[in-house]
Amino acid sequence: MGKNKIWKIKSYEGSFTDEEIVDLIKSGQLKGEDALSSRDMKKWVKVKDSIYQFYLEDKENETL
Repeated sequence: MGKNKIWKIKSYEGSFTDEEIVDLIKSGQLKGEDALSSRDMKKWVKVKDSIYQFYLEDKENETL
C-alpha cells in the first residue's frame, strides 16, 4: 500500500505524508509560520498551531 499523501504546504508543489512533514520540520525547511492544509480542511493552519508543533525546536520548553 502506498503512503497516504494528504497534506498540502502553502508555497510548495505536491502533496506530503505525515512522515515527510516531520522530516521537513526536523531539517529546518518547514517553520512554525508555514501553513498546512488537507482536502478536509477549509483553512490553512500554521505548523506552530498544528499537531506538528511538537516537532519544532523549542529548547526552552523541553522537559526531560
